[in-house]
Amino acid sequence: MQILKKNNIALLIFFLIVGFFLRYINNFDQMYWLDEAYTLYLSDPSIPLKELTKKIYDIDDNPAIYFYILRFFNYFNYTPENIRFSSIIFGTLSLLLSLQFYKNFLSNEENFYAFLLLTFNIFLIWQSKESRISSSVLFFSLLNLIFFFNYIKKDKKIYSIQLFLINIFVLSYYPFLVTIILSQIIFVFLNLKKKYFDYFLITVATIFFYILFNYDYLLSNLSKDNHIGIFEYKFFFNYFFRSFFGSILLGGISLIIFTFCFIKIIFKNKKDDFLYFNILLIIVSYSFVIFYSYFKAGIMVPRYFIFLIPSIILIIVKIIYNHKILRYLYLFITILNTFVIFDDFKIKKPKLSYLFNNIDDELTKNFFVNEGKMLDNYFIKSNLISNKLNYIKKNNLNSVKKFYFICLNHAEMHVGKNKQIQDEKKCNINFKNFNAKSTKKIKDFKIVFFEKI
Repeated sequence: MQILKKNNIALLIFFLIVGFFLRYINNFDQMYWLDEAYTLYLSDPSIPLKELTKKIYDIDDNPAIYFYILRFFNYFNYTPENIRFSSIIFGTLSLLLSLQFYKNFLSNEENFYAFLLLTFNIFLIWQSKESRISSSVLFFSLLNLIFFFNYIKKDKKIYSIQLFLINIFVLSYYPFLVTIILSQIIFVFLNLKKKYFDYFLITVATIFFYILFNYDYLLSNLSKDNHIGIFEYKFFFNYFFRSFFGSILLGGISLIIFTFCFIKIIFKNKKDDFLYFNILLIIVSYSFVIFYSYFKAGIMVPRYFIFLIPSIILIIVKIIYNHKILRYLYLFITILNTFVIFDDFKIKKPKLSYLFNNIDDELTKNFFVNEGKMLDNYFIKSNLISNKLNYIKKNNLNSVKKFYFICLNHAEMHVGKNKQIQDEKKCNINFKNFNAKSTKKIKDFKIVFFEKI
């Protein structure tokens, strides 16, 4: 790492660009999950603000702030690609914020090493290829942690105000970030007697204004007793590490190293050490996952707790960096793991390039889909699709002579790894005044070419 001392800015910029492109490459070729299609629909700038909140409560579990931010991204160009680009931006900016976060615990060289591990972390890369809240959650959680450490290191009132504001924001933005707030409370109570009263005021004010600003959201969501992450005992064998590091191999290696480091820090570090805060955050967050999933609703979903990854990597780095061979070997395995499984998602989304390769646009560029309001919206609003094909509304089909009917046919994202291609009932439809001239059954799609009689 000696080269970092001479060319630190150049190296940082280079790997920041690498991190950006790892999140950008092949991103837009992947179609949307249904919940991503919900995100696209709810971020439509044409929806009146007075109607937006109700639509969000009816369709999505996330608070409204995320969709307000996306409306800003979409104001001049409302497309699914634009929303994906917002995830890339948040994912890349999180790498920059991590440098400031790690300054509280690591030397410059250790900091850069941790930055590299985040840059090549495959789970963070994958989440930047989702039109969902996760990448922005990572960004705002890091911002919150940076403000918290500014607060406990300095006594100026400005830092109290900053922490109060960011705490209200992150709770309103993503309620599971309450584990960060709880960790702050415990850390201050155990170690910072001189800040007891000040932090008590911050906490009371945070709770009051959070309830005031989010009353409707709380009424809407506290009654929900189901999420997608059902309580599973296998959680106690991997603690999300398989997902956080992308594979059984790297996840297992990371969990073993982390466990050793975790125990060592607990027994050797003072409880007022900033590093100890990350131990608290991890313990509080995992406890929250377990108890909430068991008693309320299943939330055992790795992306819900993406904000733990910087702290987990910090704990790992704090130990392995002192062992040169282990340090470079772990980084090498991380990078190798990323490139080997770069696009190897558990369940793969349909690819636009594969769809385009099976459509002869010389016959016609017209197409029609009937996947429901949400997914149809993706086909209609996509720049990549509209640059190659021309969507025709059902009521206007008689105005054209030819068109393709594109149907998601037992798509892997709907039915899992079942490789058998079957006909969905929704794919077997006829159109008045048209004959089906040819049919292609390909992975994820059925494409029927219709021509007017």
